[in-house]
Amino acid sequence: MKKAKLIITTAILSAAMSTAVFAGEWKQDTNGWWYQNDNGGYPVNCWQDINGKQYYFNESGYILTNTTTPDGKQVGADGAMMQAPLFDFDINDSHVKYTKHELSTDYEGNACVIVYYDFTNKSDKALSAMGSGSYIKAYQNGIECDRAYPSSSENKAIDNHYKNIMPGVTLNVAEAFKISDKSDITLTLSDLWDWSSNKKTATAILNLK
Repeated sequence: MKKAKLIITTAILSAAMSTAVFAGEWKQDTNGWWYQNDNGGYPVNCWQDINGKQYYFNESGYILTNTTTPDGKQVGADGAMMQAPLFDFDINDSHVKYTKHELSTDYEGNACVIVYYDFTNKSDKALSAMGSGSYIKAYQNGIECDRAYPSSSENKAIDNHYKNIMPGVTLNVAEAFKISDKSDITLTLSDLWDWSSNKKTATAILNLK
């Protein structure tokens, strides 16, 4: 099993490195992948941008893979930095984390944007994303967007928004908002059940173009 995983990881890295274009050259030995700059030196204990991707090189000059770097960033199987989700919101009864968004239409044919996210029930009872405290609003051109209702029979994640799940379970759900054009959408997240003056909030920007 370990040998199979090594072969797969090496294949992923080989594909990534063979397409990287930079003033230097990728090298591999029995210890891993490293990068030789055009001046003969190589990066150590730092990030380096190569062909538009960020790679972290350890104290020996090898890239880190499938781990967390010393400065808290995540890198994937190819060694490239993994981008943080647009929002990752955590409150008492739930945790929601952005996965993607897409343009669509509602059941009346109105243009809308569908926002997908992973919903985790942190409470001690069955709970749905709709019934949780994690509340999302969308704004376009400074005006709050109306809710849109695409057919749930054609979109499982939309239907999942209304489904109860047991404590500790995570489910991918979606919400839709009507849009008037393709300008950016501002999402605001807050705890619906927190009425204090210092309630937790978050903001994210969706690019629709």
